[in-house]
Amino acid sequence: MGRQRMIAQTLEFAAGLGEVNLLAFGDAPQKPAPDHIHSSAMLSMSGLPSIVRSLIFRPLVPLQSHLFLNGKAIREVMSVVERIRPDVVIFDMARLSPLADAIHRRHPGIRLVLDMDDRLSKRYQRMLSNGSAGELGGTFEARLPRLVRFLVPKLKTLLLSLERRLMVRCEKRVAEKFDAILMVSALEAEEMRADCAGKADVIAFPPLINELPVPHQDFSTSVRFVFIGNAAYAPNAEALELLDRAAVKVNQAAGRKMAAFRFLAAGKPLADAAYQVVEAVGFVPDLSAFLSGDAVLVAPILQGTGIKTKIIDALEHSVPVITTPVGAEGLGLTEGEHYICVQGEVDLAGACLDLIQSSEARNRLAAMAAAAREKGLTTQNHTLLHARLASAFGL
Repeated sequence: MGRQRMIAQTLEFAAGLGEVNLLAFGDAPQKPAPDHIHSSAMLSMSGLPSIVRSLIFRPLVPLQSHLFLNGKAIREVMSVVERIRPDVVIFDMARLSPLADAIHRRHPGIRLVLDMDDRLSKRYQRMLSNGSAGELGGTFEARLPRLVRFLVPKLKTLLLSLERRLMVRCEKRVAEKFDAILMVSALEAEEMRADCAGKADVIAFPPLINELPVPHQDFSTSVRFVFIGNAAYAPNAEALELLDRAAVKVNQAAGRKMAAFRFLAAGKPLADAAYQVVEAVGFVPDLSAFLSGDAVLVAPILQGTGIKTKIIDALEHSVPVITTPVGAEGLGLTEGEHYICVQGEVDLAGACLDLIQSSEARNRLAAMAAAAREKGLTTQNHTLLHARLASAFGL
């Protein structure tokens, strides 16, 4: 998952700057923490009674925050803070920002950093504008109390509208308690910087682009249009449905094709999805192998914010990309020079057909992918990101 990847990145970079101690919400781990984690402990998510109490006493915090605001978790956080007296405490996303209140009051000398990821209020507004509320439970679906799991799908538009307003309020207030705020997208960091009006340092901290070996590429006789992502995540599910409809159009219009083609989707499949053309291959054991040869990443993303990690995977492997303006958002890439931009189903089908039917178009793919990778490496390399995190930590 994209967010899990960013958490791992923050922890790895932080370990190069000092001792890292981790408190995490979730199930007991099945294996030890990585060596760069000095200590780790698990926090309990809220049950229904705790959620109700939190809703009563904190009615203006985001709805998702109530999943974490329980007395046991707060006491555990404060106990660890009292014991190790950290120089910096990092919080994952705006939904955990209310947990910072007690630390802010009792230990004003501790530097508080919000690893915000992206602006959820903006994401929710896009979901409402697109008329698709998606699956609001997200990755926490299985951990929600049964009554909450029952109500969320039935009230999702109402809940999403309310959550957007609450998140707008939350995002405006975080500068009052946090010393620094990390955002994956430089564009959203600029927006957030204006909102904070100098009260907090807002720093762009995008996903690292590793300089991986460029795979063997050959588009002379075939093209595999590949998608990567968790299909249970609403924006990915929507993109896959759009891709399948476009693939149907491609099949119908291919006629006397010049290159063989397939449409493949790797990642967690959606249990009840039935695609007409796209082949769901599930998890792949070797992403580098999957992205080698004749692979072209197709990411017709219509909603979401921040930076899409599937595009980062393509840049790392120097794989050509077909995506939407939303998919390329925040990366500083230029349409036509670094990626093929499409606006919708018909546009996507046309772009795929062009590659299938034109050897000249296929001959441009490798150079386009190489240029995109070089562009990404100028702003998302290890040296630059290390320095930015050190700045967020006040070092």
